[in-house]
Amino acid sequence: MEFAEQAISSAKLERLRQDAVKKTKTLKRVFPLCLILYGVMAVLRNWTLFLFVCEYGWGDPATKGALLRLLGSLIMAVILAGGVRIFYSMLVWQKAYNLFNFSYKNKYVLETLKKRPGFSDLNYNAAGGFSYEELKRMNLIPKGSQVFYQSTDKLTGLLDGARFCCSNVQTGRRPRGRRSLPDILFEGQVIAFSTFDERKLSSGFVQVFSKKALSQVRDTAAPLQIHTENSLFNENFVVFAENEQNAFYILTPPVLEQIVAFQEVMEGSVYLAFYQSALYVTCSQFRNPFDAYVDIPVEKQLGRIDQDIKILQSAREILVRASDKNEKGEA
Repeated sequence: MEFAEQAISSAKLERLRQDAVKKTKTLKRVFPLCLILYGVMAVLRNWTLFLFVCEYGWGDPATKGALLRLLGSLIMAVILAGGVRIFYSMLVWQKAYNLFNFSYKNKYVLETLKKRPGFSDLNYNAAGGFSYEELKRMNLIPKGSQVFYQSTDKLTGLLDGARFCCSNVQTGRRPRGRRSLPDILFEGQVIAFSTFDERKLSSGFVQVFSKKALSQVRDTAAPLQIHTENSLFNENFVVFAENEQNAFYILTPPVLEQIVAFQEVMEGSVYLAFYQSALYVTCSQFRNPFDAYVDIPVEKQLGRIDQDIKILQSAREILVRASDKNEKGEA
């Protein structure tokens, strides 16, 4: 979808939401209504079962055969009802929600960010994002398969002088067994800051992963596992690096404390990577932070955007500025 409709009126946007609300309610009713309809049709088609029961009883072979035919028809009714719901979701509901969601984000994301102090030179593209190759180079999150990779809501700009780029990312891999949906390995916001400390460069990757995500990042981890002297940090995180001396050069005791503080602010697993002058940081989330809710009026959702961009500000304040605060404390 083209990046457009940024000048849409609030009234039209609310009408789009109401249309999505109606189709959401219909979506919830489609399956039970179709199941009842197809179920009744299945019973009517197999009405002879009741004649066999009345005349021969349940043990007669003719009755058993009619009963099996009815069960088959009822199973087919469930399948048909589920199929109707899937087609309605894909062809009708999804289209209505996507139009509302896209228009909502294009109108309000930049508008809300511009009111926040410290943001400048902003550019937002609801359909843009990090490429799969970029994420592979970051060595930050579980990569999964390119077929199941998605990245949307690309936001770039300056935050308190630090250039950043962030996007919502979802990675997955082929499902095991007969399931059709992919196994989701990661979903959340990925943020790249152009610099984390003007006095330092990281020679090679230094990676910090939440311990609860360790099993999923084995294939992206650097060769050396580093143990720090911060016991609280060690309880929550694991560090991998290409060079041990470089890791301790980057992860000073105050920085370790700031990473622990950052984890406390976030709700999901935290992933960080230091490389050259750049810092990549992300936190897993169960939903796209910029997506609109159908069941909440538009004017009441603006505060949610404001809350969601606090991830950016928390990363900037707690991590990127850690060196500045440490320097002032040592002076």
